[in-house]
Amino acid sequence: MTTSDTLSTAHLFALPPEIEEFRASARAFAERDVAPLVEEAEHTGTFPLSLFRRAGDQGLLGLQFDMEWGGSEAGLLADMVFREEVSRVCAGIAAGLGIQGQIGTAYLARYGSDEQKARWLRPAIAGELITAWGLTEPDAGSDVRSIRTTVRPDGDGFVLNGRKTFITNGPIAGVVGVVAKQGEDRFAVFMVEASDPGYSVERTLNKLGCRSSQVGELVFDNVRLDESRRISPPEGSTIDAILDVLIRGRVLIAAAALGVAGAAFDLGLQYAKDRRAFGKPIGKFQEISMKFAEADARIAAARLLTYRAAVLCDSTDSVPIRECAQAKLIASETALWVVDQMMRVFGGMGFMAESTIERLYRDVRYFQIVEGTTEIQHRILAKAVGL
Repeated sequence: MTTSDTLSTAHLFALPPEIEEFRASARAFAERDVAPLVEEAEHTGTFPLSLFRRAGDQGLLGLQFDMEWGGSEAGLLADMVFREEVSRVCAGIAAGLGIQGQIGTAYLARYGSDEQKARWLRPAIAGELITAWGLTEPDAGSDVRSIRTTVRPDGDGFVLNGRKTFITNGPIAGVVGVVAKQGEDRFAVFMVEASDPGYSVERTLNKLGCRSSQVGELVFDNVRLDESRRISPPEGSTIDAILDVLIRGRVLIAAAALGVAGAAFDLGLQYAKDRRAFGKPIGKFQEISMKFAEADARIAAARLLTYRAAVLCDSTDSVPIRECAQAKLIASETALWVVDQMMRVFGGMGFMAESTIERLYRDVRYFQIVEGTTEIQHRILAKAVGL
């Protein structure tokens, strides 16, 4: 094995020094800027809008994007670390910021013209314009081909009609990238601005967890758009081009799940050291200590899969579908298991709404659903092994 092979392989097991340095900055942002806002944001179910500008000012919303538009070109690996660190503090706030730095802007960054990037991407990276990605519909989630939102030519422009649901940042977004049917098996992506006549946020949805991220149902009633709003090519996009954005996003969901798992582990460990029963800390009892042994190993395994997927995304032109699915599946299910075990460590105190572990217990269900459910990841991986 050559020295260069050793260095490239090492990245699969440990992050490069510059990424670890960035982790310290991401953690400082999470603890300094995010943590003081969590309680009110979760209680009111509203995202603290000032965080977009703060994150933008610190270069945290354009980690994957070109410097020409205000990004840092640090890659998915850096974005993964940012998502993990903010999720340790609050998964809901991390979701809102995460949409801004990936799904809400990635298609625009890849396919938009310079004029479109100047109009929407640059201010989004700066935190001046909130973005969302309009794909999911009431009758079309995992089955993207079944979306009913349509766009049709009309005179010198287009008319958009349809409905989107479960759209993170939807209620607060200044612009939404909307995926619509264009013919039998082609899709168009248009940028819809909040001020466009015919566009409305029908309602903000009330959720079990991640309450600080605002998720809404959006309606498009004869929204008239001109050619400058089209991001996709005139002949439309394929389903693969649409889904590429989501597949890379699975790595960020895996990272967020790791953040929640890590937060739960740390809380549980401290409680196991402090809480005494029968004359000694409960962590000294084998039944409790074994939970931490198992959790430590599971988190480490999930982290390696997630880091590996991020490195592959950054180092190859093609999207590593299988590895992204592995990371998302194992990290999300690991987080669910870890939080459940830590809830048991806390016992009755964990069941109280005043306990942070109670919030994590609600939040962790998010990760088995978004960017492709656990069942969808199973289908992807079964196909990958030839079934």
